[in-house]
Amino acid sequence: MRTAVFSRWRTNATVEDTRLEAGDITVHVIPASNHITVAVAGRVTVDSSPNLRAALLDLLRRQAAPAILIDLSGVSYLDMSGLATLLETLKAAREGSVKLRLAGMSGQARALAEIAQLDTIYRTWGAEVEFC
Repeated sequence: MRTAVFSRWRTNATVEDTRLEAGDITVHVIPASNHITVAVAGRVTVDSSPNLRAALLDLLRRQAAPAILIDLSGVSYLDMSGLATLLETLKAAREGSVKLRLAGMSGQARALAEIAQLDTIYRTWGAEVEFC
């Protein structure tokens, strides 16, 4: 198992372009003027999802932007812990009145998300979902 390398942003500063490489995933936080893009790449598994969870919930806790786009186009594998992370992120976004958008899910990750009806849950809670 690889060690997490995380260039953590300062809690009292604006969000900076940040990259987290932890185990099987890379999480790249890219701020824009009115939203933040969180680009995820690799395998989101029971071992790597806690790192993704921490990054997403930290952004939401800090109310870093009114909208967050989670780009999963670089995700090659997603397990149930990854789905749980996305659901927890949705709940936290709703509680913080942050608009959440999930995009780029394809392949195995998309199949699992469709079985779990993740798109239906996201849309019911007012978030957007785009599958490739």
